[in-house]
Amino acid sequence: MSDQPKTDMGKELTELRREIVEARNLVIKSDNLLKNLHAEVKAVGKRHEDFQKRQWLSSAVAYVLFAVISVGAALMITSARSSSAASEKERLEKTVADLTGQLEKQRADTAAHQAVQQEANKVYKMMTTLPGDERLKGIDALVKLDTARLSNLERQALNDRAAVLRRETGDAAFEQGKIAFRKNEMNAVISNLERFLAMNPPADQSLEAAFYLGTAYNNTRKHEKAVPLLARFVEGDRRAKTRDYAMLLLAHSYQEVGQYDKALEVARDAAGAYLNSQYQSQFRSRIAAVKRLMNPESGSAPAAPAQAASEAGQ
Repeated sequence: MSDQPKTDMGKELTELRREIVEARNLVIKSDNLLKNLHAEVKAVGKRHEDFQKRQWLSSAVAYVLFAVISVGAALMITSARSSSAASEKERLEKTVADLTGQLEKQRADTAAHQAVQQEANKVYKMMTTLPGDERLKGIDALVKLDTARLSNLERQALNDRAAVLRRETGDAAFEQGKIAFRKNEMNAVISNLERFLAMNPPADQSLEAAFYLGTAYNNTRKHEKAVPLLARFVEGDRRAKTRDYAMLLLAHSYQEVGQYDKALEVARDAAGAYLNSQYQSQFRSRIAAVKRLMNPESGSAPAAPAQAASEAGQ
């Protein structure tokens, strides 16, 4: 009986020791677990701190990038606005320059127009108020006047007045020239009819004046001037009563200027066309004279210029 309690107590002690050992082991295990947990918590805290640092750095970088982008965008917008403002300024300056140039041009045109108007008034007064032939100075001034700057009405008024003046003075000069021709005053014929032809007379009067003036040039031995006038009359009026005489003078002038072929042609045409002309003998004489000039080896002396002019005037 006394051994059994000892045995039970020993068992209980054994159990107690075992439980104590297990408890001790459990405490050690728990302590190890706590240490591990503490280490993990510390590691988690460190990772959290690292994460926070990285997040802070990321936020800082993001803020910096945002600030840079914002500043860049602001600079770009400002630059674009500045460029647009500069372009607009250049456009406005160019527009102002163009408008200024147009205004200056209009002012210059207005001043030039006023100056031309003043000159036109002077010319019109010259053609209206001056006495006699002095009014012709107005026509000469009209030729020099820049009528392009005048209005259509102003140009028409000046041209009409000039036409009337030309007709008046031209008719007077034409009549004086014919009177001088009948008086055989060839220098007066030349003076009056040159002035008459310079006024652009009608075609019929111009053709008649060409005969008188060409005849005057022929008689004064100005054959180079006589040729175009006499040729114009001969070709322009084939029914004129004086055409045969004009052809005789034309052949003479052609001969004197050395155009023997034309002189011979005109003399032959006249001799064939006017068989009953009073100048038929002069035609034959002119033909013979031109042939002698064209063939100097024939031995016959050519007619002297004075003699040829005498024959033409007959």
